Amino acid sequence: MDNASGTISAGLGSTLIVPDWFGWMHNLSLPLLVVFALPWMYVLLILSSVPYLHLCNFLRYEPGGFWHLAKFWQNSDEDEFWKAARKIMAFVWNLHSRIFHGYEVIGLENLPETGPALLIYYHGALPIDMYYLAAEMMLKRDRLIHSVGDRFLDHIPGWRLVSRVMRVTSGSVQSCVATLRAGELLSIAPGGVYEAQFGDSAYEVLWKNRTGFARVALEAKVPIVPMFTVNIRECFRTVSVARWVFVRIYNVLKIPVLPIYGGFPVKLRTVLGKPIPYDESLSPAALQERVAGAIAELIREHQRVPGEILHAIGDRLETGGHVHGEKDAKL
Repeated sequence: MDNASGTISAGLGSTLIVPDWFGWMHNLSLPLLVVFALPWMYVLLILSSVPYLHLCNFLRYEPGGFWHLAKFWQNSDEDEFWKAARKIMAFVWNLHSRIFHGYEVIGLENLPETGPALLIYYHGALPIDMYYLAAEMMLKRDRLIHSVGDRFLDHIPGWRLVSRVMRVTSGSVQSCVATLRAGELLSIAPGGVYEAQFGDSAYEVLWKNRTGFARVALEAKVPIVPMFTVNIRECFRTVSVARWVFVRIYNVLKIPVLPIYGGFPVKLRTVLGKPIPYDESLSPAALQERVAGAIAELIREHQRVPGEILHAIGDRLETGGHVHGEKDAKL
């Protein structure tokens, strides 16, 4: 190649002309491709539960079976069968969380070992922390956290079986209350897809005037456990270009529209705050304000603001469970 002219000999006396900027564009596009492709690897991991659970379902009802394991599952009742299937999923997710993010949980004792509680959490660009915590609870406490998911998930082919097995629902107030009255754990992210898409490294709580979860807690008479995962916004981020345009599109479609990039191997640490007990004197609006304040306090106490990706990766080198509060953010 002639560096001055930007040409490459193609053999047989011919010459292939390559623009000087081609190499620069190639070097720039490769890392961009990687950071935008990595989130899809996580999405595929999440979606892998669809064929896995359908395979389990097939093995359960296949006459005669063709694996010894299948025969064992065929002889179990439905609850035992799906519990075993969930445990395998939990093991995979737990292994993923440890390897990629050094995942850990602080305050697990704040979730009851038995009986109901409403878990309210800050929604990152991808809620992988909720998957990680659910896996932790299945393996350590043998408890399943029921979840409220967005309605657009129902349009994913095969997702209905996942929703049924993992107890994911679009969540009316009545169905959520029924779940809690049955003595289960239930998780809700009041910010939903809006907070996931339009939150940023400032970690502002974006709940608008949503009080549905507060009405659920008051009607079911259960405690609320606030949850926040350190560095969740550094693991995945949404693009910030022309955000006002995407806000308008979202307000019409009510589905994720902002591109997500990341998948960075940052330290993830889920913090479960002290339970907020049932108080019949509170209105839904007052309870919403109290819970939002508790989430904001967890952020101030544990999260470096604004969040920085390189620092979040460096957190994996720390020992002793150090957390970053307001003082660290000012250094």
